[in-house]
Amino acid sequence: MTTTPNAIRPPRIGYAPITRPAFQGDTASAVRASLRGLETLAGELDFELVEAPPVAGPEDARRLAADLAGQDLDYLLIQLTTFATGDVAAPLLRCVPRVGVWALPERAGGRGASGPLPLNSLCGATMVLSTLERPEVAKVEPVKWFYGEASAPDFRRRLAVTVAALRGLAALQDATVLAIGGTAPGFYGLDEAPALDGVRVVRQELGELFDRVAAVAEADAEARARRWSEGERSEVSFEQLVRGARIDAALEAMAREADADALAVRCWPELPERCGSMACAAMGDMSGREVPAACEGDVMGALSMLALQGVSRESAILMDLSDVDPVDDSLQVWHCGNAPLAWAAADGAGRPDTRLTTHFNRVGVGVVRDLRLRAGPVSGFRLLRSGRAAMIVSGEVASPHKAGFDGVRGWISDLHWGEERVGAGGLVANLLDRRLPHHLAFGRGHHTSALNELCAFLGADVLPALPPRPYLRG
Repeated sequence: MTTTPNAIRPPRIGYAPITRPAFQGDTASAVRASLRGLETLAGELDFELVEAPPVAGPEDARRLAADLAGQDLDYLLIQLTTFATGDVAAPLLRCVPRVGVWALPERAGGRGASGPLPLNSLCGATMVLSTLERPEVAKVEPVKWFYGEASAPDFRRRLAVTVAALRGLAALQDATVLAIGGTAPGFYGLDEAPALDGVRVVRQELGELFDRVAAVAEADAEARARRWSEGERSEVSFEQLVRGARIDAALEAMAREADADALAVRCWPELPERCGSMACAAMGDMSGREVPAACEGDVMGALSMLALQGVSRESAILMDLSDVDPVDDSLQVWHCGNAPLAWAAADGAGRPDTRLTTHFNRVGVGVVRDLRLRAGPVSGFRLLRSGRAAMIVSGEVASPHKAGFDGVRGWISDLHWGEERVGAGGLVANLLDRRLPHHLAFGRGHHTSALNELCAFLGADVLPALPPRPYLRG
């Protein structure tokens, strides 16, 4: 029953130290300490470290750049172990699209606070970064700076953000979205095609899904239905569970055959009429198996879920924004019943507290998953304008015991738009003033920094918060 998603390999990060012989610090010890620290971080943060030999001058840099260009690196850390001029740094800056410039504190050179300057590293990094727009360097992609020894908490924090952003980028690079049936009728705001390098949308008609549902072997459908009934409380008949399980099996098979990383499914109105079941619980289980499934044919929502899944290394969900509580300044996010079990609050025995039931406005038609989101930090993300822009929000899911509407629901407080605290009212005002789509992907954890860096990698503008105003914006 398990779908094997297209695995995202750990990012390959190169380390290239520049050590000019004119400086008197212990550069060999500084390089060894940096390597040891990076090896530790590679295990903690899950990336592959590629060590390059030290560079002493422009000719070394050109040779190394030619070698690194063929090593399929996702990122290159250029360490100014000592001061270096632009002619040394330029070949390394250009050989890999995404690079960081790393300066060391002078104590890393093994000398005291007086006497000859051991490394002049920070000055070197400052100068190198100031040359990026010069025609001799012409580095087009943004470059991130790092400062400190590899064992320092601030260095680790900045590198962890980059590694998470690289995972999100890897999730989107060469991603395939299987779009089944187009968008739901009248959902014009979701009818948007991505313009992201390497992203492919494979479109299939709803009739193909209906045929695949009808062709699911009875034994397979019944086995899936039994797993549902044994693992969760159920308020629908076994026959309804079997109908929902047929959709689950069909979606899984279609995703596998298309080599799809994510799904966007026109889940109503035709599907429940033809198949006798909603797709909600099945789509939630697909997302739980790391193949994000977006409701109502939302391709950009599927890609937003996929990016969040890469950044957070957990399943993502796609939600509507449904209600504001001005008393505690919280926002209710909700959807019909499409979340994976991992998002559910626990019952008294520590198990996911869910029930399989019927759809809120289709009497007697299942199968949807009713659950309250478990408490904790979350990040919201949506790619906009075909991927040329994005919105990033964050907050805290409050106690799951707060009353909410049937379906997948949770109340989010301490709401931020980017880095700015806007509250529930401010977030809603920004959504409405900007005329943004009604779906927002959420991932567990606070990932604002990594999502911002991902957008920098993609060349996507991050929308800033607008101050609420009582008048019509022009």
